[in-house]
Order: sequence, then structure tokens, then C-alpha cells
Amino acid sequence: MVILVHLLKWQFQPEMRSGSWAGSITEHRTRIQSLLDDSPSLKNFLPEALDWAYPRARRQASDETELPIEQFPEACPYQLFEVLNENFLPQ
Repeated sequence: MVILVHLLKWQFQPEMRSGSWAGSITEHRTRIQSLLDDSPSLKNFLPEALDWAYPRARRQASDETELPIEQFPEACPYQLFEVLNENFLPQ
């Protein structure tokens, strides 16, 4: 969820981009990859986890940015491989 919140903030509030957002994205991607390395079977649950996390991340991004929730897409705009890709940041 943290990755999604920061990706949304990165995309929809570009004037506020910061190193701490990028660092948080990197840190949480690393944590997920470590968990997947330890328990590869968790990969099967990633699509479900994304579906669960996105609406919550959307709400949190709205709360943190004070942008209307309608400004954020109802459906997750990122593919799972993008969320986990260490080089992906939305434009």
C-alpha cells in the first residue's frame, strides 16, 4: 500500500516530488522482494494484494495530498510489474 500511495502522489502531485517519496518506494519494493525471496509462493497472492491495497492507497493519497479522491483513478493505473519494478516511476 505504501508503494501505491507514493506512486499516486508522485504522479498526481509532481510539484511535491521528493527524495523521501522515491526512497520510500525503493525501501518498500526491497521489503517485498525480500519477502518473495524467502517465500516464493507469496507471488500467487500479489494480484489479490494489489486489488485489496489500491482503494486504501487511493484514499490515503487523497488524505495526504488534500486532492479530491476523484482526481485519482478508481482502478489501479499501474500494472503489478510496474509497482514492483525498481526503475518505474509514473510521469
